[in-house]
Amino acid sequence: MQITILCKVVDNFGDIGVVYRLAKQLKKIKPENQINLVVDNLLSFQKICSSVQCDVPFQEVESLNIYDWNASDFCHEAFSADDGALMPVILECFQCGRPDWMERILFEEKLQCTVQIIMIDYLTAEKYAEDFHCLQSLTRSAKVQKVNFMPGFTEKTGGLVIDDAWSEVPGWNSEGPVLVFTYENDWGELAAALADYCIVNGRKVLVAQGRGKDSFMQSFAKVISSPSTNSRTAITFAEELPYLNQTEWDEMMKGCSALVIRGEESMSRACLSGIPFIWHAYPQSDEYQLVKVRALLERMKPHFDEEDFEIVSKTWLKINGYNEVSLSGLTGQSAQDCDVQNMYIQFFSSIPRLVPGFRDFALSLRKNGDLCVNLMTYIEKLDII
Repeated sequence: MQITILCKVVDNFGDIGVVYRLAKQLKKIKPENQINLVVDNLLSFQKICSSVQCDVPFQEVESLNIYDWNASDFCHEAFSADDGALMPVILECFQCGRPDWMERILFEEKLQCTVQIIMIDYLTAEKYAEDFHCLQSLTRSAKVQKVNFMPGFTEKTGGLVIDDAWSEVPGWNSEGPVLVFTYENDWGELAAALADYCIVNGRKVLVAQGRGKDSFMQSFAKVISSPSTNSRTAITFAEELPYLNQTEWDEMMKGCSALVIRGEESMSRACLSGIPFIWHAYPQSDEYQLVKVRALLERMKPHFDEEDFEIVSKTWLKINGYNEVSLSGLTGQSAQDCDVQNMYIQFFSSIPRLVPGFRDFALSLRKNGDLCVNLMTYIEKLDII
């Protein structure tokens, strides 16, 4: 079987990170299948897979056929050959659309074969993931069929990609560093809380490459220059990470004692890790990220006792834009008492007691199965081979 995966790199490495993991796992499940990966930004891909070249229209890396989305003439010739032989199954990831050259092949050049487009949507804990999962929709051609396949956190969705590196919940490294991987913001309170926590406990902070790195490091520089901070000690606790291959990133995450992470790819790994983490969701208009954050918190709630869940929820809501007045209503405190820095301090100081809840949540996700196994099972049920 030929499976073609489409990916537009919208935000640094999240999209390509998920797609790369998806492609590798699909190939592992069915080695006889050919996976064709069409990517619009090979430079970003190269950051997490150093074998990728940026200046070629086609290459084979780790048994994956990789095409440059932007090499229109080359791709049109390759994908239109033999009545679209490379395209019986197309995975369109994260509403990325299709290249113009592929649109021409599908809808203007009158393919005789049937093409099944499977829309792999963004990961969310919202209820609509269950409602939209395996929901079919129409296209401009009877020969081109389309269906949604939703990643998610319940057995009524496709689940998460659970590759070999994440088949088991790793042991918690109580003395490990804290990973910081965020979007841009003023991180003064977070940096100050981490400085206090790490200096007292002898931990190191690992700061990942990406959009939020500079803003965190700037906030951190202000903290260590403060007269109230032991700058000689504090300056040694933050380490700026280089770009890491995906396998190196996975191993680094599993060795941490706590995570402050962003996006979908790293959030999904954090959920599977059993490591206490704070999720900085992608900021959206009208603060819609809070809807997504609340939805995931609701999925996690049964795995914590009431007091521990409050520590997690108020920290997550605040880092994602919830204001002090709203938080005071949530916690029963006055707005003045809802000190942001203290929220972070409370989270980090409570890490050992939070571990069982995060681990129990991680174990529950594995019961939903691997998204790639679920996806291949679904594909094979379709009469398209």
